[in-house]
Amino acid sequence: MSEHISIAADGLGNAEAYKLISGAVIPRPVAWVASTNEDGGVNLAPFSSFIFLTYDPPKIGISIGPGTVRLKDTLRNIERTGNFTVNSVSVDQLGPMAETSRVYPPGESEAAHLDIALAPSARIEAPRIADSDVSLECVLERVVPLEDRDAHRLVIGRVVNFQIASRVFQGDRIDPAMYRPVGRIGGPLYFIPGEVRRVQATPDPRLPTK
Repeated sequence: MSEHISIAADGLGNAEAYKLISGAVIPRPVAWVASTNEDGGVNLAPFSSFIFLTYDPPKIGISIGPGTVRLKDTLRNIERTGNFTVNSVSVDQLGPMAETSRVYPPGESEAAHLDIALAPSARIEAPRIADSDVSLECVLERVVPLEDRDAHRLVIGRVVNFQIASRVFQGDRIDPAMYRPVGRIGGPLYFIPGEVRRVQATPDPRLPTK
């Protein structure tokens, strides 16, 4: 058994807590979110506090913040329009994705500034990123304040349409050998998918099957 260091979370400052929690929960999928500005421009921003919540109906959750100074454009746009897309990020998209994490002037379109190609969604107003292998067209279900010191909000979206590149689609599912989205570690570090290993629990006749 390896030696462990015990650190009380309530004694940590903002920066220290962020380093530990973001370093412990890895790799995290990146939600490259597209939303529509008031002038019709398209805001792009990446978020790595992202997870799927349910599947019937399919819902996803994204933590957006900090919001103590002003609402992020993404959150303001989603609350105003009620829809957004979540787009996957490949290795080839890492550079442009990182550029969209900068703080741009309110209302400025990252898509236009960085010349990122967009494509129309099938069921919502917000477009998708054309080169992403998977895009989730979402409508806003609710925004839940997380009551932390940095005023993060949990955005819960219901997926109303899946846009999937044909090369990663296999029958009725996404092929994990072909679909290789990057994951966030922390700071400028990202996880590049490698080996896919199949592991199953050993059947036990004493236990009920799911």
